[in-house]
Amino acid sequence: MVGRGEIVSDPELARAVRIHENDRRPPRPSRLGAYWFVHFLIILMMTTYLRRGSARQGTLLRTQVGLVTAAMLFLAANKALLLFTVLSELFVPIALVPLWAAFYLDRRTSILMSSVITVLSASLVMYDPIVCATYFTTCAAGSLYITERKHPVTLIGAALPAGLAGGAVYVAAREVLDGFSITQELAAGWRDGPAAILLSALAAGTLAFLLRPLVSQLLGVLSRGQLLNLTDLDQPLLRKMATEASGSWEHSRAMANLAEAAAASIHADALLTRTGAYYHDLGKTCQAKYYVENLGAGERSPHEDLEPDVSADAIMAHVIEGVRILREGRIPEPVVEFVYTHHGTTVIEYFWHKCLRQGNPKGLSQEAFRYPGMPPRTKETAILMLIDSIEAGARTVEPPTHEAFEELVQRVIFSKLRQGQLDESGLTLEDLRVLSNQIADTLVSVHHSRIRYPWQEKEGAAAKDAKDAPPPEAQEQPSNGDDHAASNGEAADDSYDQRTDEIPSR
Repeated sequence: MVGRGEIVSDPELARAVRIHENDRRPPRPSRLGAYWFVHFLIILMMTTYLRRGSARQGTLLRTQVGLVTAAMLFLAANKALLLFTVLSELFVPIALVPLWAAFYLDRRTSILMSSVITVLSASLVMYDPIVCATYFTTCAAGSLYITERKHPVTLIGAALPAGLAGGAVYVAAREVLDGFSITQELAAGWRDGPAAILLSALAAGTLAFLLRPLVSQLLGVLSRGQLLNLTDLDQPLLRKMATEASGSWEHSRAMANLAEAAAASIHADALLTRTGAYYHDLGKTCQAKYYVENLGAGERSPHEDLEPDVSADAIMAHVIEGVRILREGRIPEPVVEFVYTHHGTTVIEYFWHKCLRQGNPKGLSQEAFRYPGMPPRTKETAILMLIDSIEAGARTVEPPTHEAFEELVQRVIFSKLRQGQLDESGLTLEDLRVLSNQIADTLVSVHHSRIRYPWQEKEGAAAKDAKDAPPPEAQEQPSNGDDHAASNGEAADDSYDQRTDEIPSR
């Protein structure tokens, strides 16, 4: 016992007294400030990475705020668990937030969250090195085993290898620093040691699975159920597009099939890509006749009476109007993002060159013909940008061979790369190679040839005979037009078949 006012001269006893006083008294303001600075710096580094380095939805402010909120709530629950229970610090379900990050965002973001959660949680136990090593290993191992995002039960499946990896590192770190004793660990039972780590990982996986609805709302991400509802063709906005801009709607459906297959080939979110393809041209419903796919046969384009810059403004309006309609219709922001990124910041080359051919009387620059969007920031939106150009160009490829389609795809990809539109998309060279092959294969399948029916062969032979026959004499009576009608009918049928073959079924 050391009495009040007694001066302690023994250095070891003085050290013990200081430790005892520090544990009993509230922390000094300087210590609180140091903790705050460490935590602030870690959160700042995390959000900076998400803003600049994330290739998925982590670039959105709402998602960043959601991740920070989830981390802070977990830290508060962690502190409460240590204060009000007798459980070991190893029993904390440390892998919970990283599992959500891996499932809803991407593996790199999950590894980042593993580091953040490890440092923040370790600060509650004085940065114990064994606890730090165990925490990080458990979080990182769980992130690496999230490979299939279609099935949420993967969250529980990833918990077991995470717990085993964390337990193995705990045993190794304990042996290096303190000396591992299996007798002591067995005596502690499930409340401490490897058993507690395994149970904590399983608890993290279970909680991650059960709390998915709340977390998806917090992060602003879409579940598969929400995406499936948005792709329902009875959705009011989709019905509006099918009615008011039928040509653009068929173009969007064709794009959806191509984009979904392309996204699946590089393990991107295929269902989100399909959903974005359905909605990306919704703004064309405002002035449908300004877009060639919505004009009827022989119908005159309104752009023939407009100046190039006015035509460009009319075309660019579909981006702004699309964003407005979707947000007023309460469509989630991840889908709206496809609208203002599918053209990026490219220039409408046709009207810009038309302006130059006319001598550019207004002295305009390229900026007057540039889309008011932003370059794609995710793999999914970048895929849609590429497919938007490729699907339109594929209709002009003749003959429809794999080599011709592959050349078209590569031209589009190189064009977007040269313009810098894919710089922030996260697509790697490997992704571009896989996409090039996959899209070309899909286009070949879509534009396959068909065997002509017998009646088509007869009409084709009749038309050929009529074409090869000598012209009638001037004094002969004109024919009744049956052959001409048949020829027109055949042409109409062929053009109809061609159009429908180019538009794959859903």
